[in-house]
Amino acid sequence: MLRVAICDDEKILMEIEEIAGRFFRLNCIDNKITIYQSSENLQYDLQDGIVYDLFLLDIEMPGIHGMELAKEICERIPSAKIIFITSHPEYAITAYEYSVFRYIQKTMLHEKLFLALEDYYKLYALEKKEYYMIEIKNYLEKIPYRSIFYILKEGKYSVMYLEGERTVSVRKPLKQVFEELGQEYFYFADRGCIINLANVVGMDTGKILFPEQQNVTINKTNWIEFKESLLSFWGKQI
Repeated sequence: MLRVAICDDEKILMEIEEIAGRFFRLNCIDNKITIYQSSENLQYDLQDGIVYDLFLLDIEMPGIHGMELAKEICERIPSAKIIFITSHPEYAITAYEYSVFRYIQKTMLHEKLFLALEDYYKLYALEKKEYYMIEIKNYLEKIPYRSIFYILKEGKYSVMYLEGERTVSVRKPLKQVFEELGQEYFYFADRGCIINLANVVGMDTGKILFPEQQNVTINKTNWIEFKESLLSFWGKQI
């Protein structure tokens, strides 16, 4: 789960949350956004050991200055990234001393923030290895998790059904592939099928529906349990 903290003392806070939430929903990214209207409260949580992956911060705030927060974040959570959203461009050069990922002026919020989040998530996914590595003799490929619709057991192989109507086979038991994926949005539907919940668009008379008119059928005994898991996953994306 991607953990995000947003800290701003102005009305624009809700706009920042809306843009970030829309980005995560459109990309089916499991996330938790925490809102802070006080820089002191964020600092208290940092000192209590609460960790975030991404911070969206203002600079000029009452109490703890945004630059001071950035310094503390770098010291406590070196892997975290910071996006400054501010009305004060004069801090831009200093901000990059703290490895700030982006510096966005509030007047450009709607034009720049969504793109900044796209760039950030590409880096985050790379660092978190959001892909499955296929290595067969002289063949090597990274399969992004987002491109996997479902995986079926076919004899001694696990066959991945991907976007673009591609398939890729690996000579591994399905259970081993599931453990290697290690992501909560992959669901072991039955002994012969793994479903990527992030790519499911619906269910209809025994079939699980995906984009590009792809679908797969699972055992009826697992239907209700799968439906509950899917609804729970969708609920987290709202």
